[in-house]
Amino acid sequence: MQRLFLLVAVMLLSGCLTAPPKEAARPTLMPRAQSYKDLTHLPAPTGKIFVSVYNIQDETGQFKPYPASNFSTAVPQSATAMLVTALKDSRWFIPLERQGLQNLLNERKIIRAAQENGTVAINNRIPLQSLTAANIMVEGSIIGYESNVKSGGVGARYFGIGADTQYQLDQIAVNLRVVNVSTGEILSSVNTSKTILSYEVQAGVFRFIDYQRLLEGEVGYTS
Repeated sequence: MQRLFLLVAVMLLSGCLTAPPKEAARPTLMPRAQSYKDLTHLPAPTGKIFVSVYNIQDETGQFKPYPASNFSTAVPQSATAMLVTALKDSRWFIPLERQGLQNLLNERKIIRAAQENGTVAINNRIPLQSLTAANIMVEGSIIGYESNVKSGGVGARYFGIGADTQYQLDQIAVNLRVVNVSTGEILSSVNTSKTILSYEVQAGVFRFIDYQRLLEGEVGYTS
């Protein structure tokens, strides 16, 4: 069980990785890391477990540095949705809606009110069943984000023509806990971290090709 949730946590961190775009004009699916393949190729369980995930909070308090934005967080705020998707894709769990629980309850109230006054639609005439309770609850948070843990680069320039490349390593850490709903006991707690590589490659020219004529150009990309 602990190995399973470690894979889920690594899968959650993989959503923070980026890859160089191959075709910017065409929409593509999110690239999958090796941890996702390991998660989806686990042995089939004897029976699936009902699980609820309420909110995976960002406890880092980190924001993107200038000039990106002083109000955008450095860590994506979609950790809960990514975790629910990972749990469902593992085929070991049946996730129950909890993040939008209030919206679900409102819809059920509307259906019950319509059933009571006889104006219910044809597709909602069957009495509502009770909501399914979870066997376990997955909680956790993004507990750490360190930018520029390590950086470096190399470059060369000769007579105004040159190229260089730079890299930067960031690190993100996640904690996940599995709680028994019946007893409140913490069945497993996993901490995992992931290193994120960002790099920049650029080349340029800056030289006078004639008196009062300057040739200047730059090209590059980042990821």
